[in-house]
Amino acid sequence: MAKEMKRTFAVQRTTVALLGLALLPMAHAQSFDWKRANGQTINVLLNNHPWSQAMRELTKDFTAKTGVNVRLEILAEEPFRTRQQTLLQARSKDVDVFMTLTMREGRLFDRAGWYENLGVLVSNPSKTAPDFDLPDFGKGLITGHSVDGKLIGLPINTEGPLFYWRKDIFAKCNIAEPQFLEDIPAAAKALKACDANQGVWAARGLRITIPYAMGAFVRNLGGEWKTADGKPNLCSDKVIAGMEMYANLLKDYGPLGATNHSFPQVVELLGQGRIAMTHESSNEFPNIMKFPGRDKDLGVKVLPKGKATGVSVPVNFGWGIALSAASEKKDAGWYFIQWATSKEVQTKLVATGVAPPRSSVFAGPEMKKWAAEMPIRGDWANAVNEISRTGTEVYQPPTERIAEARERMGRAVQEVVLGQKTAREAACEANADVAKLQ
Repeated sequence: MAKEMKRTFAVQRTTVALLGLALLPMAHAQSFDWKRANGQTINVLLNNHPWSQAMRELTKDFTAKTGVNVRLEILAEEPFRTRQQTLLQARSKDVDVFMTLTMREGRLFDRAGWYENLGVLVSNPSKTAPDFDLPDFGKGLITGHSVDGKLIGLPINTEGPLFYWRKDIFAKCNIAEPQFLEDIPAAAKALKACDANQGVWAARGLRITIPYAMGAFVRNLGGEWKTADGKPNLCSDKVIAGMEMYANLLKDYGPLGATNHSFPQVVELLGQGRIAMTHESSNEFPNIMKFPGRDKDLGVKVLPKGKATGVSVPVNFGWGIALSAASEKKDAGWYFIQWATSKEVQTKLVATGVAPPRSSVFAGPEMKKWAAEMPIRGDWANAVNEISRTGTEVYQPPTERIAEARERMGRAVQEVVLGQKTAREAACEANADVAKLQ
């Protein structure tokens, strides 16, 4: 406990220090020059993501501003993670800037020495633009992209799962919009009885992806990932209830092959009108809206709170971009990070449906104008704002081996979906395995 308190205080002290540094008077920043790295070329490795896709078009603006050329590599998530770790482990010069999910890998990557300390760069007025405005991200986002007080990345978006449902199908079947989490299984049953040819539910069923979409089910039913003394708590009644509800929706109402599905399959099913409900990333909203008719017939909101608990604890986090400690072009890489997370660029990204992590942009006129153009955009913006205020980035028991813990939790859900074990058997066996990761 003392160690955790010390770590927390260290993060808070450094966050405050960083916020202060961002307010340096402009007079001290006159030596900053966007053309300092003119003529250099940097390698940027990104996960396939709406933000990344937008970067394809926008990097030419960065080159025009700085004279720095960008080799952009965008890969699907699993190939991205494999290449990312291969390059970072080798201390390769072939990656200068990379996307990172700090809540998943931040502590491990920092321990390996793969992150450059951005706090040092922020504090240097010759390397950081005077209008960068670090406090605009908010204290929580900066803390979330820090490890033991060291700023290891900057946020590029804010996101989390949202509840999407087909309002027209619900109306046709005379089924009320779910107001509580417990209403969703009841609605699924009624939808299946109403129209046997209409798909009812889809959600992430691939092991490593399950906890992200399942987390709010557990928390809204009153579950906690850890015990009072900090141990894994998967074998508790309320956690089991959330896992079981999520698994049973897939088992009883999900599509064939559900245990192999992640967000691409879920978005495709929803976009094509083949399902009536899902709990999927806010970040996929632009992709869903590309399908004809979905802007008219879909509803979107935060997953309903538990009826018995009155609790709503959505998952919320943001991807970030980091500078490789092995980069030989740190100035050029840092300029790219500053530019990519600037107010100017985030304002441009509003039109693509990427939720901006900067407070001034999210509350700005461009965001309000974009949201007002369609009712569903306004609903989406309100939902993202809510999860940003009330959400948590924690959706697994306490461990630094986060990826392994989530994979084990996902396997437990799959065992229920496939009828191999009861929810209690699967959850309690997973709990014992996760405890060994401490």
